[in-house]
Amino acid sequence: MTTATRARRLTALGAAASTTCLLAALSACATVPTGGPVVQNAGGDNAAEQDGTYVRLLPAGPQPGVGEIGLIRGFLKDMGSFEENHRAARLYMTSAEQSAWSPDGTVLVYGELDSVGLDVTTDDTGEHATVRMRTPRVATIEPSGQYVPADSREVVDVTFELTRVDGEWRISDLPSELVLSRRDVDRVFRPLNLYFFNRDLSTLVPDPVFLPANTSQLPTQLVKMLVNGPTGWLRPAVRSSFPEGTSVAAAFDSGRVTVELTTDAGAVEDLAFGMGAQLVWTLRQLPEVQELALRVNGEDVEIPGAEDENVQTGSGAWDSVNPSGVSEDVRGYFIRDGQLWSLDGDQQEARAEGAAGRGDTPLEVYAVSLAEDRVAGVAAGGSAVRVAELAEGGDYRTVLHDGDYSAVSWDGYGNLWVVEDTSAEREEEPDPDPAGSAEDDTERGNAAADPEPSADPRPGTRVWLAPDGADPVEVAAPELAGREVLQLRASRDGTRVAVLTREGEDSRVWVGRVVYGDGGVAVQEFIPLAMDLDQVADISWRGADQLAVLGQKERGALQAYLVPLDGSTESTSAGAAPGADMRTVAAAPGAPLLSGVENDNVWLTNDRLMWQRVTDGTNPVYPG
Repeated sequence: MTTATRARRLTALGAAASTTCLLAALSACATVPTGGPVVQNAGGDNAAEQDGTYVRLLPAGPQPGVGEIGLIRGFLKDMGSFEENHRAARLYMTSAEQSAWSPDGTVLVYGELDSVGLDVTTDDTGEHATVRMRTPRVATIEPSGQYVPADSREVVDVTFELTRVDGEWRISDLPSELVLSRRDVDRVFRPLNLYFFNRDLSTLVPDPVFLPANTSQLPTQLVKMLVNGPTGWLRPAVRSSFPEGTSVAAAFDSGRVTVELTTDAGAVEDLAFGMGAQLVWTLRQLPEVQELALRVNGEDVEIPGAEDENVQTGSGAWDSVNPSGVSEDVRGYFIRDGQLWSLDGDQQEARAEGAAGRGDTPLEVYAVSLAEDRVAGVAAGGSAVRVAELAEGGDYRTVLHDGDYSAVSWDGYGNLWVVEDTSAEREEEPDPDPAGSAEDDTERGNAAADPEPSADPRPGTRVWLAPDGADPVEVAAPELAGREVLQLRASRDGTRVAVLTREGEDSRVWVGRVVYGDGGVAVQEFIPLAMDLDQVADISWRGADQLAVLGQKERGALQAYLVPLDGSTESTSAGAAPGADMRTVAAAPGAPLLSGVENDNVWLTNDRLMWQRVTDGTNPVYPG
């Protein structure tokens, strides 16, 4: 189903079903399957693979006679216990502070307790002390639930005020943030997705958040966060069906979530489908949720697509906005003898029609559109980008030329993304901050001389966007302008881009948001991913919240990894082709991983462990 078709279906289903239910004033419950959140082509693999298991901490509590440092170290250990509103942590505080302390929802994440530095200053009376804690910061979990990896230079730097109570040290003042180790975060928090829409309302987009997993009210927390809107990072790139300013009350009992919305937005007929889709895709991650009831301004609202009270086996309306962004029968593509070939789910091969199938125009890199009706590629030599229809008689036309182009990708809007290497241009630019002027050199007794040319050109990148594969415009990408971008992959929903950059001798993976405005298109606010990998050679979108990358850990063998977009969860190995050097990786929701290996072979795996050779060819890709 094309993007335009999905968008039309969204509007039609939303309006028709909402009008019917509001006129009839009927109530309905949509049953969310109890088998877990894994659904075919959901594009939400990372959240789906989390089992939500909560390992309860047995806190030791403050020990008699413990000193200032011992008290704070014990407090940091027991802060990971969330039972009874942090009852264990409050035992370390004075009575007044136990009542006053109210964590603000922010979590400062550090590595290990052994890496924490604690400095103590005690007053002359010996009754009051200040303990300063300093340790490298791993990340921050914002009150919105967003996990933000820290820069390598950031530290956790907080102080605790202590006073003696009946001869024992107790905390009298402390930060409003929780301070947790990475291990505590992994144990206590659960990564989940909130779902919002992309620009044209055709596809749902996951917004990863972290929530404590030890509460029975997790479903109501998710609902409230969903209605309140996306995290600050994703907000400019997505849309919500819940009107701005909508207030929400939610209850969860015996597998049933009841959502009460109050809004001044007036008629919500055109929003009912969208609200239902966002709620169902968000709540279906929780197997304990079985039913969903929705009321708006006191009126029962029938949720479109729930005719037989089962979301997955009902009308299929929810599939029209599936976060995967691809059809169930998506095909892979590869190059053989310069010709473009496709590979279907039964591993049947077919040569593409048009110029791409003839192979008389060699391409260094290429990408197939999500509709599988066009191919774009960088011509041999890298100086031009060409596009051709995948149809009989489809010939290549040039959309960009006279540059040094290195990567191409399609998004769900039909836009073609292109990366241009501008390092040669930057070499010709004057140094914006020269070490010294000619006059300075003369004063120091040295003759002025031309600077020695750099051994390596100054890296630089320009990003282009060609709507519908034509008439390219430059994308505002200031964070990439001074970097060497090896690869760029647009998400299939069109809201984000994943990039692979070279940083000295290392490579890094980033994800940035795509923002459309009156001034054009921008990619911004890049977040690092795959921090546990030493090197990365290739990237691909496996799902809407997960990348597949070709990389290595601790200088080990190059292999495929699955990288979640939540910023925290470690990369998961997807194995490697035995006895062959992997060169590329390609992925799509519900489809096998593909890899191009040495000696011009294509390999695949369905289970992320056992790889097998499929055919002769190079550089396999999926649409996107």
